[in-house]
Amino acid sequence: MTELLTPEQAAHRLSVCTKTLRRLRQDGHIRYVAITDRKIRYRPEDCDDYVASRARKAPECPSTKRVNRRTSTTTSSSKVVDFTARRAQRPSGRR
Repeated sequence: MTELLTPEQAAHRLSVCTKTLRRLRQDGHIRYVAITDRKIRYRPEDCDDYVASRARKAPECPSTKRVNRRTSTTTSSSKVVDFTARRAQRPSGRR
C-alpha cells in the first residue's frame, strides 16, 4: 500500500504552507486522495509530479550569447574612410 501524506507533511515536502497547498488542490494543480469529504491525503509521487511540472529552464540571456563572427586577416572587404574626407563630402548646409 502506498504511503499517504497528511496536508502538513505534503506542504513540508513541497516547502509551502498548508494554505498554499489547499489552494493548489482547489485550483486543480496537484492531485490528492479524498479519504472522506474532510480527510484529504497526498501521495508522495503526486507531490513529485507537481514539482516536476513546475520545473522551468531559464531563457538564455542574449548579452551572454556568443556570436560567431567570421574573422579575416585581410582588410580588402572592409572600407576605411578618412574622417576629414567624409566631412568634406557632407553638404555645406549641415554641421
